[in-house]
Amino acid sequence: MNKIYTLLIISLLLHSCGLKKVDKVDFSVPPQNDKELIARVNAKNNYPEWLYLKGKINLKNKDQNVTLNVSVKNRKDSIIWLNISAPFGIEVFRAQITPDSIYFINRRNKTWCIKSSSRIKDYLKTEISFDEVQEMITANTRVVKEKYSFSKDKHYTLNSKYFNYTISAFYRILNASLVEDENKIDYSFSDFNENNFPKEFNLKIKSKESFEATLNYSKIEFNSQQIFPFKIPDSYVEIK
Repeated sequence: MNKIYTLLIISLLLHSCGLKKVDKVDFSVPPQNDKELIARVNAKNNYPEWLYLKGKINLKNKDQNVTLNVSVKNRKDSIIWLNISAPFGIEVFRAQITPDSIYFINRRNKTWCIKSSSRIKDYLKTEISFDEVQEMITANTRVVKEKYSFSKDKHYTLNSKYFNYTISAFYRILNASLVEDENKIDYSFSDFNENNFPKEFNLKIKSKESFEATLNYSKIEFNSQQIFPFKIPDSYVEIK
């Protein structure tokens, strides 16, 4: 059970490279190639200064299938905070990630740890960063610069050796995947609300310890200042 919670937190605390200035894009004409499509996707990205998400998360691996309550807070390019609780509001885990460090409190075992953010790759067996975690949480995935094959059917698609994207007619990423050696990260956004923000997020990790996480948000709040409580009780034991 503890391992599945650790994988959950790492997956959630995992995708934005910070908001960068993009050239003006003409949305009145459809893209004709991969570069034009990528420019439209990146121009549509909108990073709120503050974000608060609340809902349910279902996590599956080969041994377990659990549903928990989840709250996620983000201040752009600064901090991502996560609270996982069981039914009746009993907290199980609290975690936060900054560009430099990852912090965990395990309420079940009364333990805590602080690790370098570079250790994320040790858990997911692939290179991934604070910026990429933030992109996932804010649904602002930035298309990785690469040479892609480009096609348009019901949706736009971009495919390369390592990266694949499915993109809506409104230039929002619906699905993205990264393949590296024997490891694969696949995630998708769906059920977009009136603000063009997804109410459902699905993440699949395929590696030595594969698992799947699906988040359904019941509350989505933009640009409301948040606090990030993270106090480690004196009686808890540090995990080295």
